[in-house]
Amino acid sequence: MSYKFDGFHGRALYELNGLPDEVRDGPLLERLLELLRDPWDAVAERPGQSAVRHAFFGDNGQGMMTFILDEETRTLRIIDLLWAG
Repeated sequence: MSYKFDGFHGRALYELNGLPDEVRDGPLLERLLELLRDPWDAVAERPGQSAVRHAFFGDNGQGMMTFILDEETRTLRIIDLLWAG
């Protein structure tokens, strides 16, 4: 079962505008689609909790997104982006 994308929020919205088009429309989008199918393929921010998670994207993992996974509504909300490429 897949999850619904709840958008870019907070800091991620600002950082999205600074990403090169080829990153936003390529590796970031591909990783997001993977996470909507399998959100557990990401690292929990803190041991013992599962709502806030980190996932890497890009050929060498040079990008990282932080997202909130809401099990009740089955949504994924991106709250932070980092691109070091």
